[in-house]
Amino acid sequence: MERTLPRATRQNDDGACWTCLNKNRECDGGLPGCGICAQRGVRCRGYAVRLQWPAGLANDTRHMRQRRTFTRSNCPDVALPGTISALGLPAEESFFMQHYVQNIARIALAIDYNGNGYRSLLPMAMQEPAVLNAALAVAASHHSRWQRKTDIVSRKYLRAASKALRDRFTSPDRIHSQVTLASMLLLVSFEVFSGSSRWKGHYDGIRGWIRTRGDCSDLDPFLKTWVCLLDTQTALNLGQPAMPELETWLDASVAPASEGECVDALFGCSSRLPKLMWTASQLYTMSKNNLLPAHELQTQVNTLQSQIRSTALPEDSNPAVNISCQRTASPFATVGMGHEELRRRMVATAEIFRHASHICVHRIMHRPEEALPAEMQESLDGAQKLLTMVPDALGPGANLGWCLVVLGAEMDRTHEREYVRSRLDGLHLLGIHNTKNGQRILDEVWAHRDRVVCGLAAPERWQDTMQRIGQEQILV
Repeated sequence: MERTLPRATRQNDDGACWTCLNKNRECDGGLPGCGICAQRGVRCRGYAVRLQWPAGLANDTRHMRQRRTFTRSNCPDVALPGTISALGLPAEESFFMQHYVQNIARIALAIDYNGNGYRSLLPMAMQEPAVLNAALAVAASHHSRWQRKTDIVSRKYLRAASKALRDRFTSPDRIHSQVTLASMLLLVSFEVFSGSSRWKGHYDGIRGWIRTRGDCSDLDPFLKTWVCLLDTQTALNLGQPAMPELETWLDASVAPASEGECVDALFGCSSRLPKLMWTASQLYTMSKNNLLPAHELQTQVNTLQSQIRSTALPEDSNPAVNISCQRTASPFATVGMGHEELRRRMVATAEIFRHASHICVHRIMHRPEEALPAEMQESLDGAQKLLTMVPDALGPGANLGWCLVVLGAEMDRTHEREYVRSRLDGLHLLGIHNTKNGQRILDEVWAHRDRVVCGLAAPERWQDTMQRIGQEQILV
């Protein structure tokens, strides 16, 4: 007799996860798991289709399972693969790795270019668990912030990356591989992007690794430039001595004038400026620790300011793109805007960095309560005008966090401060939350400046304010 079968699937027209559906709760449909479940601390059972068997057939299959005995001989162990992507990864890992390649690699540097070093880590990640899991941790953490969802995945990858890295440190033939350096740099990025101060522990490990390795001439130029960015920020922001080894690394950026101007894709400034910023960090550390007589410090500051002026880019210049530890230039990619618009923003951003560097170096010699002289005021005004040419966080505007703090620390007028706040708000949308620390720093800097005006506090540099409130940060 013909039997009428019920629906093959249980009804779920709203796309809710099965946990919320069974509890008759509203579901937010979040991926890879429901945010409502995460908030309640329960396991999300996902969204997969569930077959609904006829009652009689269900009973038959239950009896069959009870009668049948499985042994090693009739049920061999077979590893059933999950969904495999074009990258050869399971579905979840593939999703986050694609997010890393398509999004993080684009917004974590100032200018996307054909030699984008973040994407060049992909082949290494496919072979090395430490790099793969570190990149997945960065991607999973960033994706949750981007989508404003609870992060319940990244720690899994972070633990796997840490274990793989520990294994490398116990192997003499692997400890000094650049795979180890790439893994540590990604762990720094995980903490910096999260707005955590735990990046310092990882970076101290990198400093020790470079010292013990000795000759680093074989390291990938992108990894070396990445280290230079972190080291320059650490020294300029915290007064920690810059690494002397990096001076020779950055010499590659001092190209003859005949080779034309280049913009560093990672920093966003003229390729000749990172070496000068590294020099500035050395001067700041010596000044902070009273290691130079005042007249000698003034001489070195004047020389450095002259060198910074020489990196100026004319508004109509058409610079190439490279990274500071490599002379070879590359074409740049125009993502979301035309070639001419990107060129214009590149030049404006490089000039904003130059003006911010002028002011930063000036403050090495001059206390924060001293008014800016005419030339420095011109730099401050010029940078504010140039910011209107980079109106959002797209492309070069993604790396202006440090500049906004340096410039904002000089501002007293309400409308100027509100403008800087609005620019930082735009950067927050990128999901790289060290910019939120930058905003906290500036809010306290401005509040302190107002207290100084009222005679309620003693002047202090923005770096001292940052450390006083416990916000020791990389601010790119």
